[in-house]
Amino acid sequence: MKILIVDALGSERGFRRFTRDVIGAGPRMVAGVLDTFGIESQIITAEQFLLKNKPRIAADHLLVSAMTMDYPAVKRIIKKWNKLPQITKNDSVKLLGGPITAASSNILLNLDFDIGIIGEAEGTLTDLIQHGLFQGGLHSNELELINGIVFRSQNDIIENPKRPYLSKERLNSFRASTKHVQDYPFYRAARVFVECVRGCSNFQRTKLQLPDDRMCNDCGTCSASDLAKRMDCPLEIPPGCGYCSVPSLYGPPRSRSFQNITTEIEELIALGVTRINLGASDFLDYQRDELVAPKPLTDPTFPPSNYREIERLLSKLANLISGTDVHIFIENIKASLFTEQAASLIASYLPNTVLSIGAETGSKIHSKLLGRSSPPQEVFNAIKVAKKHGLRVHVYFIHGLPGQTLQSAIQTRNFMKKVAREGVEKITVYKFKPLPLSAFEDVPMPPSAPDDKASEIIANTAIQINREKKEGYLGTMERVIVSELSKQDKTKAIGYPLRGGPTILIDNAAKFLNKIVNVKINKVLSDKLVGGTITF
Repeated sequence: MKILIVDALGSERGFRRFTRDVIGAGPRMVAGVLDTFGIESQIITAEQFLLKNKPRIAADHLLVSAMTMDYPAVKRIIKKWNKLPQITKNDSVKLLGGPITAASSNILLNLDFDIGIIGEAEGTLTDLIQHGLFQGGLHSNELELINGIVFRSQNDIIENPKRPYLSKERLNSFRASTKHVQDYPFYRAARVFVECVRGCSNFQRTKLQLPDDRMCNDCGTCSASDLAKRMDCPLEIPPGCGYCSVPSLYGPPRSRSFQNITTEIEELIALGVTRINLGASDFLDYQRDELVAPKPLTDPTFPPSNYREIERLLSKLANLISGTDVHIFIENIKASLFTEQAASLIASYLPNTVLSIGAETGSKIHSKLLGRSSPPQEVFNAIKVAKKHGLRVHVYFIHGLPGQTLQSAIQTRNFMKKVAREGVEKITVYKFKPLPLSAFEDVPMPPSAPDDKASEIIANTAIQINREKKEGYLGTMERVIVSELSKQDKTKAIGYPLRGGPTILIDNAAKFLNKIVNVKINKVLSDKLVGGTITF
């Protein structure tokens, strides 16, 4: 028996336009669960699966991991799977995982799947397997006993009660597969995410009125001294920033163990991975949950970070990559915990590394209305501290957010320019999309940036700043890992600086795939891309 895991995360219609170099932790974690049962599996990207004219897939069952935005890709994947000659509809099980499973039943009804796993997959998938999922399937009366799933029953979608969040001990009983990273094309050049913390500590809530007229009445629950009380809002407003579903889907932070993280990274390095991202909603929550246990960590600011455990982890990782071409980055840090001590620790063990910090808006008022834990000034202070310690910073923003006004957009534009002057290397802007289980789930999709003046201000400012930042790379040399051939010109290839930096279109690089080369950057092609040539 073999399971095909299709990683459709971020693929939208079947082709990942951005973050093509990212390998997330979720599909590898699912493969790890299957490994414990001795079940063979293979991970394939949505693009690989859909582009194959006659895919030779020796698999019995399908599992697709996707976000809500990937609905078109998921629909195409399942349609193609159903047409494979070796698939027998009565025996083949089609599973969905990832945030898409929390979508409305109207959306899910249009997808030909059997079972969807909502939220954390490990415990639910374990239960399904133990109940005989892949040994003839499960009937509706059996599925009704398993929490944390949605399933199709005739012409309806049944949603079972939510499953409790995994305890820290249970979470650490599971391991992400490292061998399956090799299933991905160009894995040596990818940014491979290693989960360090699951969940989010921001249990504040949006103060904007929601489409069903619910609105925070400042009851004090979000700031209660009892951390457990913060979990449940009397008005049932989902926790966290209004646009984010992480606290609802994955709960408060639980850290993966030192042993799990370091073993996974050591194995990935042995397989040839060169770029590793320490993944978390806030890396500085790492083992901070131990400081409040057995209470849930539902305060994004207090207590301060668990510096002793962070230093222990970073010290080990620094030893693992010493003398190698491997670089480690930190994907998410909240400004609310980023102190001089935190910056000093990171800079000591991962000097000159890249940190990603969310700002989302440059308006103090808008930030508070969204339910964010860090206002713009706190984000700016964090950037200054990072630069002081020689760390490099990327900052995230979102246009089209609920509560956005022309005034808030102008404030965001000014703030973006301010952080750019402070030395931020890159600004990433996303369009707001309502996510299932977030407070803004039922907010209508906003217009695209060209069709909304406020959003256009934000998007165009990011393009301008990022292009100017790319100009600063002209004439510089970078150690680059070559990833994949250009779609437009097969003599050229896409490469990524090992230390982090802009995506590079490299001339005459077709024969250097998966190799590390020296590249001189000689042109700016767009706000997202530079051009370069290999030097010997």
